[in-house]
Amino acid sequence: MAKRLVDIVLALVGLIVSAPFLLLIAIAIKLDSSGPVLYNGVRVGKGCQPFHMHKFRSMVQNADKIGGPSTAGDDVRLTRSGKFLKKFQLDELPQLINVLKGEMSIVG
Repeated sequence: MAKRLVDIVLALVGLIVSAPFLLLIAIAIKLDSSGPVLYNGVRVGKGCQPFHMHKFRSMVQNADKIGGPSTAGDDVRLTRSGKFLKKFQLDELPQLINVLKGEMSIVG
């Protein structure tokens, strides 16, 4: 129970503090390429239950149909803004929403 409370508090604080950056990142993604701002990949969580993991989209649309599942820093599917997001792991910030929903937990 205490771990869940810590997850909720940290995720809320993280989302509130990063809100201006989230908006700027979303605008940068829209200006850089067409398509949605968020990528919603299906992942398997606790109890083998699938859930939709949220990330900022760092690749061209339908990148999963163009190449493999892993991404190198020089992957041609990365957008200009995506290279920056990946470098600083900013594409992961929307996962705080998954933490709030209880689908993920903050680790480390």
